[in-house]
Amino acid sequence: MSRKVIKISLSITLILYMVFLWKYLLIEEILGLYLVPIFAATVIAGLCFLPIRIFKPIRYQKVFAVFIVIACILQVFILRKIFQINPSQFFNKEQITGDIDYAVQMLEDVHPDPYSIISKEDFYRKVDSMKNILPETISEKDANKVISKIYALIKDGHTGVRLLPPKIPFKFLPYKFKITDEKIFVARNFCYRNVIPLGSEIISINGMTSRQYIQETSRLFSWENLSWRNTRLQYPMLWELWDDFRNYKVIYKTPEGKTKTIRTSGGFFSVLQIDKESKQQKLHFKYHYKLISDSIGYIKFNSFSDLEQFKIFLDSTFTSIKNENVRHLIIDIRNNGGGSSSLGDELMQYISKKDFKQVDSCSVKISKELINKNKLDWIDSVERKAGTLYTVTDSLIKLRDNPLRFTGKSYLLVGGNTFSSASMFASAFQCFEVGTIIGTETGGLTVCFGDLYFYDLPETEFNMSLSHKKFYQVCGKDDRRGIIPDYIVENSIEDDAKSFDRVLDFTLELINKSKIAP
Repeated sequence: MSRKVIKISLSITLILYMVFLWKYLLIEEILGLYLVPIFAATVIAGLCFLPIRIFKPIRYQKVFAVFIVIACILQVFILRKIFQINPSQFFNKEQITGDIDYAVQMLEDVHPDPYSIISKEDFYRKVDSMKNILPETISEKDANKVISKIYALIKDGHTGVRLLPPKIPFKFLPYKFKITDEKIFVARNFCYRNVIPLGSEIISINGMTSRQYIQETSRLFSWENLSWRNTRLQYPMLWELWDDFRNYKVIYKTPEGKTKTIRTSGGFFSVLQIDKESKQQKLHFKYHYKLISDSIGYIKFNSFSDLEQFKIFLDSTFTSIKNENVRHLIIDIRNNGGGSSSLGDELMQYISKKDFKQVDSCSVKISKELINKNKLDWIDSVERKAGTLYTVTDSLIKLRDNPLRFTGKSYLLVGGNTFSSASMFASAFQCFEVGTIIGTETGGLTVCFGDLYFYDLPETEFNMSLSHKKFYQVCGKDDRRGIIPDYIVENSIEDDAKSFDRVLDFTLELINKSKIAP
């Protein structure tokens, strides 16, 4: 095989890479994917022919032929794998309309109070409007978008459609944002070029103002208060999921006040950066305790999950706290999205000085769906009438004998990511005056929905979640607000860039002042 043929073959392959991947990856990433099979083919061909070359001469044309065959096979394999990840799926208008009607019926059957925020008439008017503008053929992504908008209308953070995972490879806006006063600020760069200075304010994206961008994206998922919404909007994956743009024209103002314009986009490298940060957050601090300094202990955990393991952690931790003579205990649930409230009950047994409860009462929606799933067997059969609400009033939980109960001062750190059972725990912590709360308003409300029922839509097979309980947390108010801390403290973008924890630092200063107070 002549070198000319090899060059032509490789050139054609490069053109194919550009044609198929330019919408999904950056140029340098396409070239990288193109060169990897060539490098691998060179190594494989070399290893195959080197032993033979020792004993007899080899025609280099044969080596080149083997090399080009291996390179082409590897490149075809890579392209095939890429497009297996990105299958194209489309639905017709009747299918999506059917799924919408099914989703609405399930909402009314299962949810305890779907029209607490929006009236039924207004809800149906908006749903009909969405159905009327559906095209005859709709992509899986756009179908997911429409159904997400419908469930987002009721403003219940537990109720919604599972967002489709991002297609890989893909381009997106490669920045972490901080939303303040309906403005977007850059908190982190997930790219190696077109870096925007941290703290810069985004003026517009592809001609859409920041306020418009926030409002549009906010319609695509269910949020209960601004604290929870702004936390969800930090990462670009949600923005990418609903954005048809592949390349972005961004106008921003630097911290020094200079207005600049760039054209930018993130690719595979950016995906790896975000994925790395996400995994680190999930892996770190499942349950974590450390002694910060003499007499100050620190507990952090990011999920109310695995009760038995949590019991073991608490026993070990509070044994250490007692042995180390800790007098000030900081509990950090700023990034805790919730889970099982039973973990909150268990933790309160170690820190509360009086009997407690996390919920005053709970309204349970009786539905044939939950009855068929045997999820309501704990309710007397006479009371299990589909379409009705069953109200449960919680009693105080008695403190058990616990030689490890903490008797010092407790401090709870909360924020916009404090949601569901974590927010419920914060409510009890505040109501029963366990200690001082520091941070920002929780993402979870004091009167909220929860306890999920899952189902799949018949046509698209999207996985849906529905609350079937309404919780009235202890000392809660039905004002669409979360728990308001005793001290409002929030990290700035500069703090995050320097890995400085202003909230924790403020808490330590508060403790130190109390130590020297007369």
